Order: sequence, then C-alpha cells, then structure tokens
Amino acid sequence: YTVAIIKQPRHPPSRRKPSFPKRTTYFREYLKDRKADSALQFLVAIQKIMLETSEKTYKTALESITKTYFHSKTPPEELLQCDAPLIKEVAQMRHITTTTLMTLQSLVMKSLEEKWFKDYQEMFPPRPVEVEVETQTLPRKPSKLATHIQASQKHGWIKMISFIKSFCSYRRCMKNPKKLQQFIDFIRLEMYNTKENFSASPTTVSVRHTPVSPGSRGAEQENGETVLTKRRIFGHRVITINFAVNDLHFFSEIEKFNELVSSAHVLQINRAYNENDIILMRSKLNIIVKLYLVSDIPPKLRVNISESQKDIIFAAISEGHLDRTIFHGAIMSIFPVIMYFWK
Repeated sequence: YTVAIIKQPRHPPSRRKPSFPKRTTYFREYLKDRKADSALQFLVAIQKIMLETSEKTYKTALESITKTYFHSKTPPEELLQCDAPLIKEVAQMRHITTTTLMTLQSLVMKSLEEKWFKDYQEMFPPRPVEVEVETQTLPRKPSKLATHIQASQKHGWIKMISFIKSFCSYRRCMKNPKKLQQFIDFIRLEMYNTKENFSASPTTVSVRHTPVSPGSRGAEQENGETVLTKRRIFGHRVITINFAVNDLHFFSEIEKFNELVSSAHVLQINRAYNENDIILMRSKLNIIVKLYLVSDIPPKLRVNISESQKDIIFAAISEGHLDRTIFHGAIMSIFPVIMYFWK
C-alpha cells in the first residue's frame, strides 16, 4: 500500500494562490463532512458570476444564487456560515448589486477562515511523518480531463483572489481623498492614450474609427464640437473615455443613494420614517439624473450606460420606486469600467 504525506496547510485555499488544488479539495471535503461546504460553494458561484459577460446569463446565475442561498428553507446565516448583519439585509432585498456581492464574498471568506480553518489545520501533524511504504507503486499519470479540471480550478481561484484584492484595494483608496484624486488624474490622462483609443464624432454614425491624434488631445473638432474618444475594453465592449471620470462619480452617488435607501428601511422598521426621508432620497435622485442622464451639456447621457438602461431608470422613477432596483442595471454597466481602469 501507499501512504501520501500531506503537510499542514498554513493558509486557507481562498486566501493564497492555490498552487495545490488537492488541498482545496481536502478543505472542501472537510467542510462537507461538517455540513458547511455551502459557504465554499457560494464563493465559487460568486467568482463565476463576476467573470460572466452575458447579461442574460448573469441574471439567471444571480437568480439561482439568490434562491439557493437567501430564499432557502435553511437560514442564509447557516448556509453561508456567516452572522454579518448584511446577510439578513440581502435576504430582504429584491435585487442584489455587484458591490453587495463583492462585500458578501469578502465577509463569507473571512468568516469561513475564522470558523473552520484553524480546526482544519489541527487535523494535520505539525511536521511531516515518515511512513514506511511496504509496496511501492508507480504514480498514476492523471488523465487529460483531470488535468484540465485541476488547471481550471487553479485558474479560477487565482482570478477570484486577484479580483477580490483589487476590489478591496479600490474601496480603501476611494476613502482617501488624495488617492481618489490620483485615480481621477490617471483616468483623465487615458484620454491621450493614442495606442488604445479611437475617436468618433457624436453626431456622425459610422463604422469606421479614426485613431486619436496626439496633437488633437482628443478634446474638440475644428468646428467646436466635442470629439468622443472611444476604447474597446474586455468583452469587446466600447466605452467613451470622456465619461470615465463621470462613471466614477456616478457610481459613488448611486452608492450614497443606496445608503439612504438602507437607512430609510431601518427607520421604517423602527417606525421613525417620515416625509423628510422621502424628500432627501428624491433630492439625491434628481441630482444624479440631472448631472449624468439629462445633462445640459450635450450629449445628455454622460456616463457609460446604454440608452435602454437610461430608459429603465426613468421607468422605475415614474413608477414611484425609491429603492436599490432603480440603478441596478447601471451599476452592472459602470462597475466593470471602473475596475478596468483600476487594474
């Protein structure tokens, strides 16, 4: 017989580069034996949905995650092995934003490490134990399918960790005015990236793109009309670089609006909700619409969302909605643009 020696893991699979897919599998089996593996499955599901480029597939996956982990017979706190207050809040939400998903992923990952990983470590001897092998057998060469699965798992873990670190870094820096300004300055400099940008007149419909000239600085045409500087980012999506800084401010204002919604929800539960709260939310909503969706400066739409998404926002407002659902589609469009520049 052959006995495999496994060294004691120093870090949980989700907090380091998964160089050893087997260890991730062992940790998953350990959690499964304790009926706690749903939390790890949730982390994997979130990672997959974050890499999804199809809006239809994303929506279907999000509905599945919501139904599986937040609308199940088992309380979400138990399924996700996490008692953070946000877990209960999400269970009551009609729609979950990308920002909320990333926050949930971080909370569940931290809770999983604190609750289970230390006990998991103690299952292993502190030092490798020499085991006499009576019958040596040649190691089996893994099949092509097994090799492909292991490589995919490793690649997925690395991408998930990298994305979470990038997002957390972004959140920290946005709270620092100096770093925020540095990021804004960087985005503005990207207007003059002649290698990746191309220009298109806002009044001309054409499939032919003109590279940005270094001398023009991508600002204005000879007749005074603003030239919209474009760039193709991941998923073959074309964005307007002129609006990238607006995207950052737009995203920030949406988050502030959503915070007002959450506060109003708490006040409503405590029966302290009044007309002033509604006025405050509507005021913030009007500012967002005026600055970014129906601007006095042409073009009226000054962020990287589609006209159809703008119409959805207006439809939600006209129907009297004052909740997170208003800007859900906009967040889904803007967040990848911000992360593209943040990378």
